[in-house]
Amino acid sequence: MAAVYTYGSLVAPATIAALVGRPAVAGRDFVRARLPGWSRTWNVCTDNTVDGPVAYEDPADGSRPPIQVLFLTIEPGDAVEGVLIFLPDAALPALDTREGNYLRVGVDVEGHGRAWTYVAKPESAERARRGIAAGTARIRRDYVETVEAAYGSHQGIPVLGPLPAPVVPLIRLRR
Repeated sequence: MAAVYTYGSLVAPATIAALVGRPAVAGRDFVRARLPGWSRTWNVCTDNTVDGPVAYEDPADGSRPPIQVLFLTIEPGDAVEGVLIFLPDAALPALDTREGNYLRVGVDVEGHGRAWTYVAKPESAERARRGIAAGTARIRRDYVETVEAAYGSHQGIPVLGPLPAPVVPLIRLRR
């Protein structure tokens, strides 16, 4: 059994259920948890100016805007509130594939011991920082809404703070 510390869209109850393969039960499949020494940031992205396995289009006109689409990650900092999910070890490779802009690393979760979490790959973090600095970074509205709803379902976990880029509607395309 693997423990995976989550802090973004993986906190969503429907996502947890999909990962564990059944309706998720608090206390058995997941628990709220705190990760000391880390803070949530928006320093991971998919660069929509290059061809990759995922691209984004503007729903208004179907164009592919030349932007960097930001997502949450964690970096060294104070502490972050999230959810610890308990998964079969066999589920980790599929999760690694899903989290393509991230690296799986070991962390110590307060009161729970060692677990896995996902942090931005260095090149993804650099793309995000460049997009934020250039003013070409955007955050997908569906992602923000998913994360806010997910955190709302786990009462007491703070929702997102200030956003570093405009929130816009985008359609995610898999290639």
